[in-house]
Amino acid sequence: MVSKPAPAHPEDPFDLDFTSLVDGPAEPPPPPPTPEIRENALIGTSALGEDGFHVVLVRPRGGSPSNHVVMIVDDDAPTAELASHVLRKAGYQTVVALGPREAARLMSRVGAPELLLLDVEMPEMNGLEFLRRLRQHKRLFDTPVVLFTAHAEQDDIVHGLQAGADGYIAKPITASALVTAVRTVLGH
Repeated sequence: MVSKPAPAHPEDPFDLDFTSLVDGPAEPPPPPPTPEIRENALIGTSALGEDGFHVVLVRPRGGSPSNHVVMIVDDDAPTAELASHVLRKAGYQTVVALGPREAARLMSRVGAPELLLLDVEMPEMNGLEFLRRLRQHKRLFDTPVVLFTAHAEQDDIVHGLQAGADGYIAKPITASALVTAVRTVLGH
């Protein structure tokens, strides 16, 4: 009989309660950025100017795009729906959450997505705080997250990378650049 490897976190592997992501006090501010994060931000700023996106980390994923659910977390419903439409046309399954609370509730029902497109400026909890909490969660710490925001200055990119973002997309963006960024992060 072959035994299964132990989960990375010994807690219940079937626990889908993600509501803790939005409960509790705000996290303390991050430490000052490292030289490596600053250098990535400089590269990212020039990439945003050329392509509209900057990808820091690519995690190889198997399967076809139809096996990957992309969750779009943005309080602006028209923007979120447009991004969802573009990605569905490219063959991805999508789900839209109009803020971190809704994202946590949806993930508690359907599980972790393969990728989160996350807005930064949202009223209840900003995207950077939500991202920091994702990176500390036992089931979501390695979920790819791409910030999807109009804040595209070097300092914005630094703060996003510091919070744990895998990529950065500047709004507005063309449909083809959005699909390319998502495919790049998912390794397609």
